[in-house]
Amino acid sequence: MRKYEIQRGNTKVLKTGLILLFLLATVLPGIAARTAPVVLLYIEGQIDPVTADYIADGIKKAEDGAQAVVIQMDTPGGLLSSTQKIIQAIFASKVPIIVYVAPNGATAASAGALITMVAHKAAMAPVSNIGSATPVALSPSGEVQKINKSMERKIVNDLAAKARAIAKERGRNVEWAEKAVREASNLTSKEALNQNVIDYIANDLPDLMRQLDGERVKVAGDKVVILKTADAPIEDRPMGPWETFLHYLSNPMVVLFLMLAATYGLIYELANPGAIFPGVIGAISIVLLLYSYSVLPVNVAGLVFIFLAIAMFVLDLFTPTHGVLTVGGAISLFLGLVMIFRSAEGFMVPIWLLLFVTLLTAGFFAFVISLGVRALKNPYVSGREGVVGLVGEARTDLNPTGKVFVDGSLWTATSVEGNILQGELVDVTEMSGLKLKVRKHKQV
Repeated sequence: MRKYEIQRGNTKVLKTGLILLFLLATVLPGIAARTAPVVLLYIEGQIDPVTADYIADGIKKAEDGAQAVVIQMDTPGGLLSSTQKIIQAIFASKVPIIVYVAPNGATAASAGALITMVAHKAAMAPVSNIGSATPVALSPSGEVQKINKSMERKIVNDLAAKARAIAKERGRNVEWAEKAVREASNLTSKEALNQNVIDYIANDLPDLMRQLDGERVKVAGDKVVILKTADAPIEDRPMGPWETFLHYLSNPMVVLFLMLAATYGLIYELANPGAIFPGVIGAISIVLLLYSYSVLPVNVAGLVFIFLAIAMFVLDLFTPTHGVLTVGGAISLFLGLVMIFRSAEGFMVPIWLLLFVTLLTAGFFAFVISLGVRALKNPYVSGREGVVGLVGEARTDLNPTGKVFVDGSLWTATSVEGNILQGELVDVTEMSGLKLKVRKHKQV
């Protein structure tokens, strides 16, 4: 009887072991398949240093566990230096990089065409286009702007050589790559597929994943990767809030707005002491401008012209030049804006907008700011006798200068007889411009 029980126990152990082996054999392959996701990155809008850092970092992080990276792109182009950084990151990648020009209506223009061609695999949505890689400067709206002819030849020759080398390395159409740079050739998705510029036309991301499944891709170090993307999970990694904010700060239109805010805010504060809010806005704008200028090409001569213009505007407010300095400041400002926002590399702000900003700024200084300066020079009159002799209340400590509330308004005041505490009554003894001199109130 005991022998039978022992045999029956051995049989149970054997069955349990077989079940465990079966489960391991069926579950482990599934677990292994789920450990190779595809990372999804984005290039949207103009390509700037923030975009380049985001793509390069995204590729580097994807090398730790991902089987591939898809860059979904819709761009009118961007800075050549930023484009070069993205190209270098793709060449150095240890995982396959797939560029997908999408969604429908998207474009891979200028720098975007080079990034598409350098990808290990390239795809486009059915209604999209690629090309126009001639190195022209773009306005923030995508408008093509003219650049100097000699500079254009130099940049075109350099880019044409890069485009040929990229196309040859990836086995793409070398002739069209050069044509895209020299002649601004542009192709639809079907034309690009037929001319060996891209590898696939995909309706959407799942369709692209199905077409990529089973492809063999050689990455950096001559390593061959076999893609298994049909059922691969997609890890969506868009720009974070901070990166998005910095991306907007790299837009020339935003830089132009910040420059105006800094100029108007600080000068208005100087002409109208105590306004506070314009000064705060101006100071914040200057700090943000420091970042923008750190990532965008900046012409030093252009900055000097702008500083000179501001100096002329301010001097004209306090000296009897009858507007001569304002005219000179407007000319200097326009030259500075052209040098900064119409550089050979990168984006260009339209010339008409720069002219409008110049006229607006000149008008601002000639009319609005001059009103504040006149108010400082002329005595304030409230009723028949002004505020001298009125009684007010100290809204802050006067030690010896602070704020007092007199005749329905808040004034900057200086105590002439020692410190005055907040809440105490004061007598106004003198007025100079918009500033008062006060003493502690004496009961009569």
